[in-house]
Amino acid sequence: MAFERSMLDASPDCIKVISVEGELIAMNRTGCLALGVPEDSSFGMAWVPLLSASVHEAAYAALDKARDGVNARFAGRSDHGGRVRYWDSLLTPVRDTGGTVQVILCVSRDVTERTVMERELERAMKRQKLLAEELQHRIKNVFAVVAGLISLSQREAETAGVPDSLPELLRGKLSALARASEAVFSPAAIMRHDLDEVVVSEVVRAVLQPYEGRFTTNGVERSVSRQNMTTIVLFLHEMATNSMKHGALGNALGKVSVEWTPYADDAFGLVWREAGGPPVKRPEVEGFGTGMLDRMVQSVGGSIIRDWAVEGLVAELRLPNGPIAREVF
Repeated sequence: MAFERSMLDASPDCIKVISVEGELIAMNRTGCLALGVPEDSSFGMAWVPLLSASVHEAAYAALDKARDGVNARFAGRSDHGGRVRYWDSLLTPVRDTGGTVQVILCVSRDVTERTVMERELERAMKRQKLLAEELQHRIKNVFAVVAGLISLSQREAETAGVPDSLPELLRGKLSALARASEAVFSPAAIMRHDLDEVVVSEVVRAVLQPYEGRFTTNGVERSVSRQNMTTIVLFLHEMATNSMKHGALGNALGKVSVEWTPYADDAFGLVWREAGGPPVKRPEVEGFGTGMLDRMVQSVGGSIIRDWAVEGLVAELRLPNGPIAREVF
């Protein structure tokens, strides 16, 4: 008997003999260690309550099947001593010569390593699926934005009476978007920030990078909805383009400052302020690009307020920082 006991104790499996009432009759050393039962115990305690509460339902169902003479299997779990272990538990009914179930043999194999790997793989697949869905969403957005920029640039070129300038206008707008996208959608940026938000300073500096040394930024580091990024980028690009033609960026002394601030209603404000350029006056006729930008901002629930101060143009972009239905070009 002692030899048989030592053989069972040598097994890495948790081996238990359970009564049809669900009480432990005997258990090897591995089982005692896993369930926190003293090896010299006289047993007699209920088996299922020794398991983690999360598997009680499955364990009782398997026990009922075994009582009825049917082999049963369930995924077990134990967390004695702060160590979580997972088990593949097989319940086998042991019958007497008359076919009546006398006891139930339960053999539980430690599958912790496999279970952890499977769960990590499942989490990785879920992350991969989310990234794939995010990529698909981004690609659809890219096509929509490019289509809108083509239309915008074409109308701007036609209105200016210089149809040959279309490629240059489009290239400028696409380059601005590309610089912003590189800044906020890079792997490093995604790791640092929530997927639904972008950091304002990264967008501003990326779009205005060609004017390095001619602009300053000021504002508390904060994030805004990614849905507003296209609007912010095109606002900055339009302001920079006009400033090169008529304002502070058009001479060697002019400077631009960009400031951002939150509002009490969670709206977002971005202020473009020019100084050091030629004297400014309000144009008699609104440019096509300016009008289109205003309409685009209004379509997402925002506004642009301009102050044609003599010392330099001041333009304030205000956007809601919540979801928007669409962006219209």
